[in-house]
Amino acid sequence: MRLNLPQLPGALAKGLAPLYVVGGEEPLLAQEALDAIRATARAQGYSEREVLDAEKGFEWGKLSDACNAMSLFASLRIVELRLHAAPDAAGGKILQQIAAKPPQDVLLLIHVNKLEWRTRSGGWFSALESAGASLYFEPLKAAELPAWIAGRLRAAGLDADPDALRLLAERTEGNLLAAQQEVQKLMLLQPKGTRLGIEAIDSAVADSAHIDVFGWINKVMAGDAAGVVRGLDVLRGEGTDLVPINLLLAMGFRQLAAAAAMKARTGNAASAVEAARIHKANQAAYTKAVERASTNQVLGWLRRCAQIDQLSKSKDGQPQAWEELLTLAVAASGAAKRKAATARR
Repeated sequence: MRLNLPQLPGALAKGLAPLYVVGGEEPLLAQEALDAIRATARAQGYSEREVLDAEKGFEWGKLSDACNAMSLFASLRIVELRLHAAPDAAGGKILQQIAAKPPQDVLLLIHVNKLEWRTRSGGWFSALESAGASLYFEPLKAAELPAWIAGRLRAAGLDADPDALRLLAERTEGNLLAAQQEVQKLMLLQPKGTRLGIEAIDSAVADSAHIDVFGWINKVMAGDAAGVVRGLDVLRGEGTDLVPINLLLAMGFRQLAAAAAMKARTGNAASAVEAARIHKANQAAYTKAVERASTNQVLGWLRRCAQIDQLSKSKDGQPQAWEELLTLAVAASGAAKRKAATARR
């Protein structure tokens, strides 16, 4: 079964498929689809997760073993396979075998990067798609971007006239993550219910110097712990809502996790950051973060962002949420590691 992102919530409400193939050429949309599937699975009791990276030389028997293994801790498990390229003949055969008889009590999530149309029209991909569901994201066309942005603005409680949408689309064409970040920025700057015109879009860049959440996130990535503390204090003093700050930091960590995974394979931090489609203006800061942080560390920071989000929305939880956000940001800046190194000397 083939799905698109708007169809996914309805499909998940009807029940989880035994397996999903998710990916393509729009990383933001693929990540959102994976997050939605994982959230549904966790709500239904899938409490254990195993991740496999199918790099060159991957032993495909590990996938079969993971799908068939018995867990001592959870009756329902998620097994995730990250496919960095189309599988070889042995891998394709095992994937078809799994599709023919999906494992019980296991949700199989397969992440794919760009795949040629011919690869997606037969063999292992078609077998998996028939056994479960696929969400493959082609690049969004320029003509489709204004409507996509309009949908994101509506979800943020904002509206925009056609000229404003066209301007925002022109400024972010080819980079959905940048478009989403602009929407989040506007959510910080404008009250809910606002209808945006060209002036609001045009001034958002200048206004963001006053509420510069993105600049603060770059301080986290660059390892500027003192700047992180000062910046968050200013944001809080200006009355900036914690929820979108935490949300944007989590988006930054997602980009960082993708770059860290690539750096682990290639050893080159700068090229990994570029391949993760991080905006050029932010690449220097993210390169520093990739050089000091592992993928597992970044995933741990993402989990803490989720905990902070829950805390911030609980009754009387805002003060503690601010403290937790500060602790997380300082830790992510590498301050704790430098302090430990100084103590050892």
